[in-house]
Amino acid sequence: MNNTKKIVIVSMALTFSASLLAQTEGFYVAGQLGASQQVKDSEPYGNNIAVDDDFPATFDIDNSAVGSLGIGYILDTNIRIEGRIGYRDSDFNATRYGTGTRAGEEYILKGSVESTTFTIEGFYDFTNDSAFTPYIKAGIGLSDNSYSAKLGGSGVAAFDPFDGAADGYYDSYADGDSTEFTWNFGVGVSYELSEQTSIYGEYQYASFGDAMTGQDSFTDGFKIDNLATNEVVIGIRITL
Repeated sequence: MNNTKKIVIVSMALTFSASLLAQTEGFYVAGQLGASQQVKDSEPYGNNIAVDDDFPATFDIDNSAVGSLGIGYILDTNIRIEGRIGYRDSDFNATRYGTGTRAGEEYILKGSVESTTFTIEGFYDFTNDSAFTPYIKAGIGLSDNSYSAKLGGSGVAAFDPFDGAADGYYDSYADGDSTEFTWNFGVGVSYELSEQTSIYGEYQYASFGDAMTGQDSFTDGFKIDNLATNEVVIGIRITL
């Protein structure tokens, strides 16, 4: 089952659960959208290009949008807990050039990195007499990471036909998928629109574990050690 299908199924489950909890004091639902900035680069691994000093050591991974849905429970005026499902999808097309014996050779790494996260998060609200409530948060959970990539450019033109499709890219790296431990911490501030509804802005640093493609017949592949992001979102929270 791909990540998009997972998002749809779990989103439906969250919506259904929220309707069941609608009469339960202390529960709330939340949704948010924002931007996710990648902290780590991608790098080759294996026993071929990864140990070639003239091959590019890293490739940039583009930023992406991020979205999540959550169901939470307010324990008291300061403490609440929340279960969240989040999704990020970074499509990238990074160009690098070789050095030494590979000087002038162009290398283009094209692909995508997707992360679907399931977290339990704790919040501490600094309640006060105003409509604004600052808070801090931290969470842990699981991240389903998938990484697909192919390599193009003049540096791999001779290898392109070996993958069965002369399309300008060498794409013999199998898609990789793994389930990793994820954690995050962040800060935010909410603004109360009514007794039931608040909007909020939030920053978090999140770590998703490793992400990597499969290896080709030369043992080559690409990986991101400790995939991590800086994220800024805006959201809405509705008390049920």
